[in-house]
Amino acid sequence: MAQAFCTDTAPPAERHEYWTDAVGKAFIPLEVRTRGKIGIHGAIRQACLADVQIGTLQASPQRMARTGPLIDAGGDGPLVVSLHRAGAGVATQDGREIPLMAGRLVLLDARKPYELDFAGPVRQHLATVPRELVDLPDSALRLATGRAFSPERGVSEVLASYVDALATLTHRCTCAPNQCGCAPASKEFLRQGIVDVLTALVALEGSTEDHGAVERALLPHVRAYIRAHLDDPTLSPASIAAAHQISVSYLHQLFRDEPTTVGRWIQRLRLEACRKDLIRPELAGLTVAAVAHRRGFVSHSHFSRAFRAVYGLSPAEWRQDCLPGAGAPQERSDGARGA
Repeated sequence: MAQAFCTDTAPPAERHEYWTDAVGKAFIPLEVRTRGKIGIHGAIRQACLADVQIGTLQASPQRMARTGPLIDAGGDGPLVVSLHRAGAGVATQDGREIPLMAGRLVLLDARKPYELDFAGPVRQHLATVPRELVDLPDSALRLATGRAFSPERGVSEVLASYVDALATLTHRCTCAPNQCGCAPASKEFLRQGIVDVLTALVALEGSTEDHGAVERALLPHVRAYIRAHLDDPTLSPASIAAAHQISVSYLHQLFRDEPTTVGRWIQRLRLEACRKDLIRPELAGLTVAAVAHRRGFVSHSHFSRAFRAVYGLSPAEWRQDCLPGAGAPQERSDGARGA
């Protein structure tokens, strides 16, 4: 879905409130303050690639802040990727001040306070990525967020190019509906692309940290084991702990600084795998229940409820939206139920 916002559509007395609301709807709730006596002016073009938001923001001089109350009210905040295209300013997070200038790529963690201070008119390409999609520990994120990267080399260059291209695609979507050339299935792969490149950048920056503790060295092996056995319906904290000769309580301790528990992380990985499988043409002949079963879900009803809770629609609705010609698969002889 594509959206466009512009303060010129609101009466002058209501533009500040309109702009604050627009920023929150398009990307993330922020507290907006004028800079000096200059009024608020701004425009946003934004589109969603599933749960990843991408777009362009142009604005007059102003201050934007991700405050404690907004964080408390909004739950888990996403990672914010900002490619600065024009104007000057300063971003602040974790006590670090980051000069903003054309070409700078900045990564911020919306679960923690930050502030953006634009001394003049500004234009940015922005992407917000849910934290849980970046499959790395918070210790790595702490090293990568609240920082600026040069988009002229390495992984940061790839990420900057990706954000730039997706923002351009967003402009076509908002200016000419249905002309962006992206089928739902294509958008799913575009979404995964930005998640993968962002994860690579965070992993690169976080790899320099000396964890010291044995548990930090063990955690990547546990994660790899979970991914390798994700399709096993008997995978559980108990089986994972036994495979690594540790207690279940110690396994949970390994994940204590993670954004979710072991069990919920396993479920999210399985849901992501099913989400992709449901739009694979070669699997169109499988029922929704069969797709879920092959990814480790035992209960079809539990899978359907979990899928809707995360993505806002049923597995069957998701498949039909992305593969409208697939139809409803017939019941299989293996006993799997349909959607």
